[in-house]
Amino acid sequence: MSELKLQQCRLDGRYDVLDCLGRGAYSEVYLAHDAAAHAGAPTQVVIKALNIFLQGSIDLELERTLIENFRNEAIALDRVRHPNVINRLGHGTAIDLAGQTFHYLVLEYLPGGTMADLCRHSPLPIEQALFYLEQVCAGLQHAHDKGVIHRDIKPQNLLFTADRQIVKIADFGVAKIEIGEVGITRVGTDVYAAPEHHPLLHTGPLDADTSFDPSSRILTPAADVYSLAKTAYTMITGEAPRRFSQKPITELPERVASKPWASHVLRVLKRATETAPPKRYQSVREFWDELSDALMPKTQLLSQLPASEETRPLSQVIAARPATELPPEPTPARFEQPRLRAQGATAAGAQRPRIVVPVTVAQPAAAVAPPAERAQGERLPPTRDEARLQKSDARLPAPAGDVKAEKRRDERAEPAKRAEVLRDHARRWIVVLLLLLGFAVLLLGIYSSVRRSQRAATASQQSGQRGGQTGGMSAQAGDQSFEVGREMTTTTNVNLRSGAGRNFDRVGEVEVGSRVRIRQVSGNWVEVDVLERGTPRVTDEGADRGWIDGTKLR
Repeated sequence: MSELKLQQCRLDGRYDVLDCLGRGAYSEVYLAHDAAAHAGAPTQVVIKALNIFLQGSIDLELERTLIENFRNEAIALDRVRHPNVINRLGHGTAIDLAGQTFHYLVLEYLPGGTMADLCRHSPLPIEQALFYLEQVCAGLQHAHDKGVIHRDIKPQNLLFTADRQIVKIADFGVAKIEIGEVGITRVGTDVYAAPEHHPLLHTGPLDADTSFDPSSRILTPAADVYSLAKTAYTMITGEAPRRFSQKPITELPERVASKPWASHVLRVLKRATETAPPKRYQSVREFWDELSDALMPKTQLLSQLPASEETRPLSQVIAARPATELPPEPTPARFEQPRLRAQGATAAGAQRPRIVVPVTVAQPAAAVAPPAERAQGERLPPTRDEARLQKSDARLPAPAGDVKAEKRRDERAEPAKRAEVLRDHARRWIVVLLLLLGFAVLLLGIYSSVRRSQRAATASQQSGQRGGQTGGMSAQAGDQSFEVGREMTTTTNVNLRSGAGRNFDRVGEVEVGSRVRIRQVSGNWVEVDVLERGTPRVTDEGADRGWIDGTKLR
């Protein structure tokens, strides 16, 4: 795995990367501070970076496909542009601190969490579920009207604003730009994806609903209607529809089935999740109208109706969303096709990717524009923050018509950037070398300790042997009880050995009370001749001469 080195860095001279929000198969998502945000624009944004090496090396064909899909996601977001669809704010290509080139999209930051987080532990009240479903249907129908099919509608891809009053559809990474343009491939999440997104799936030869003609597997909005209905099931029941994976919804949990609206909603969900696409609702507008009608059964009293009294046709919902709620439209996203592994390589005439720059803290957005007093001509001494900002101004993008000036700035800054990367690598190598040196010193200490122990043991053994050779004369001179020729008696049964010590072979045994004569002395060991045994031997086996422990004599 090769993760991008972006945290605590400034991207494209304006985006200070603060934290990594998550990683997918081939993309990484970061939270960043926009140091050059215009007045009224959000200062916190999301950087979605394409990392084609996140799973290891890939082939050239897959690389082209990933880059094309990344470009298509930007195109889909630009084409849809709706208050209930996440907004794209920018894009670019850059080089991280490790020298890896990557493409990225700048998206709006939605800090309110996901729909999956909201209904993970309990179902939503039906009024709240309708409030959110109305917004999702409005955004999804608008996408279909623009020729974009999402293909991965699920609670995890529905994001909230901070106050959780607005829900927006996110992750158009597998969206199709033109309806019916190609045959359907395997995409989406099994629990929520329509069966036509799994062309190799077979549930049984007798299941007529799953054996529809492969030639009819052309992408239509009915695929998103299926996923939207499964998502509505999760919102209403508080549980994922796993038992209905690749199957229609045929029942609701007991705690929901007793509601007065349950049977009518179940009828809508069942039709919306039919296995065969032609049997479903063919548009989100039709699904919403049926669902809102289902929640107002005519057999109920008006006092028993939920807040669905306020439901309205989806065409009115879409028309009620003013375009002024949207941020300014960004420039079209264009990504170069050459392999991203070619560090800094671009096609002829293309702008060179900019290298990310390490930073310590994010700069406030208000500090980007000079104060009003400076504009009037008054020149005040710069503060410490302003001085730091002036140094970072050189990294800001040059005007569109001043490409040469920008190129000169990049060339001047490139040696400093490379030096910073080299210093970072040098620090890492120094740490590794220090660890290796410490480990080597530890091994040397252990080796020296073992050698000292071995030398001490050898010296002790040699000293014992020398003491054995001189012990006889010492005993003769200083200990009259072990003098040569003296006769003594054994106080216990004692073994006769071939030498002075217990490590010599046993050659016989002397019984308690036996009379012996000392032949020679070595420390506490004496060589004796057995003169008379304390107990008669049964056999004649065993020697009558040998070394015994002198402490067993008296």
